[in-house]
Amino acid sequence: MSLRTSVCALVLVVAVAFMAAVLSYGQTPLTTKRDKALERIKACLRRNEVSSRECKHLNQDVGNLVEVYRSGDKSVLPTLFRFTYLTDFYDEALLSDQEGFLTAMTHLPLKEQQEVAAGIAGGLTFELRDVDRFKAIRALLANVPETSPTKPVAEVSLRVVETKNASLFVNYFPPGTFTSRAANFQVAWYSSDMYQLGEMPLWPPSSVNEKTFRFTYLGAFTGPKAVTLTVLPDGSGKVKMTLLHESREQVKSEELSTVPEDRVSDFSENLNRAHFWEMPTESQHRGLDGAEWIMEGVQDGRYHIAVRWCPNLYEHSPEDAAFADAARFLFQLAGHKHSGSC
Repeated sequence: MSLRTSVCALVLVVAVAFMAAVLSYGQTPLTTKRDKALERIKACLRRNEVSSRECKHLNQDVGNLVEVYRSGDKSVLPTLFRFTYLTDFYDEALLSDQEGFLTAMTHLPLKEQQEVAAGIAGGLTFELRDVDRFKAIRALLANVPETSPTKPVAEVSLRVVETKNASLFVNYFPPGTFTSRAANFQVAWYSSDMYQLGEMPLWPPSSVNEKTFRFTYLGAFTGPKAVTLTVLPDGSGKVKMTLLHESREQVKSEELSTVPEDRVSDFSENLNRAHFWEMPTESQHRGLDGAEWIMEGVQDGRYHIAVRWCPNLYEHSPEDAAFADAARFLFQLAGHKHSGSC
């Protein structure tokens, strides 16, 4: 072997060794970071106590796994599915790697698929802050091919994303209906539950002759319920009730039933005693649990809404008492017995 050949071979060996060292140096810290984060997260989840010593570095460990994922290591995604508040990350990952993200979701039980979908849909903020992002995610999920093995999980996710973000594409209330600091949250919450019930907006009125009233009950610990009374030209009415089971996965819709004219008049009398059409939309009385009582009315081309929190639980005005009577009366017309103090 010539001296030149030997030198070339030595240079090649050194170059390979150098590249291997560089690659090893570049990978080892990230791999170590991943393994350490996975180990500590596993210990934290096993302890199931956020304030414990095992969970001291949880936020840092989750952040490290997000960094690892973004570097190209997708193996950490199942662990990140445990932290459904990671809305921005979920959306980024879904939009950048649709097939990989949805395929990973297919390995989860249905309940956990729904939880991850809720994270995609907005997580702790209830809905997505960016309308364009919502549109992109909605289109992506809707356009998954029927033949794709990820189609079922895409459909599950689409239902959740649309429900939680209903206010972004369905207008249940006129602009400026709610004026408190929680206005955006109220619109998102009420719209989401009404959409999940399959309810259509009463606003704007479809005609001057329309006369419809809807009472929606949003309980803190029960599924939402809505009863709608449509008054017919002869003074009688049709009433329909829809409710969501406590699992929040199945809507039950009662068949339309006829309401005689005298019972419609009784309801109207309660509503008149409440001075419904002059009632402020919101009240200062609020609570942590209980329920939202939402009454909407359409009459003579006009729409009005009044919302009260548990009108039975505070020292209410005669108008609020009549409002509560009218709401309970609608339940009675639908053959539904409302129990509880709220």
